[in-house]
Amino acid sequence: MTIRRASDGSVLSKTALEALTTDVEDPDPEVTVDEEIWQDYTIGEGTDPDPEFEGGRRILFYEGQVVKQSVIDGLFQTADITSITPATGDGAGGTPVVIKGTNFAGASGATFGGTAATSFVVVDNETITCVAPAHADGAVNVVVADDSGNATETNGYTYT
Repeated sequence: MTIRRASDGSVLSKTALEALTTDVEDPDPEVTVDEEIWQDYTIGEGTDPDPEFEGGRRILFYEGQVVKQSVIDGLFQTADITSITPATGDGAGGTPVVIKGTNFAGASGATFGGTAATSFVVVDNETITCVAPAHADGAVNVVVADDSGNATETNGYTYT
């Protein structure tokens, strides 16, 4: 097969054609899934017509499957904080705190006014327990670090 330049019909070598290309960074690269991945689902999310069927698992990706990164990113929603209890505590720290919200499965830590909480535990997808660190008096932002994007409760905790 002969490759030619459209403008004048001249023959192009591989090197000549590559010289006419420009590298473009793909904003949504393809990735290969290294093992079979399953997804849990409940009734209403699946396709099973039996009303008694409560849910199950389905194959989401096969080993070796190539998918766009955006497909994987879309499976994980950003965490959201809905409440912090208690919302006040001593400036010396040590107050046990329960953070309620959604999508906490990928949470890896929390900060109170930029200082890391202690005894951080993700109880389930909606609950985090931790201990407020010491901090100067006043209202501070509480930030839950999550692999899909951080969740912030502005002035969510007040040191007294």
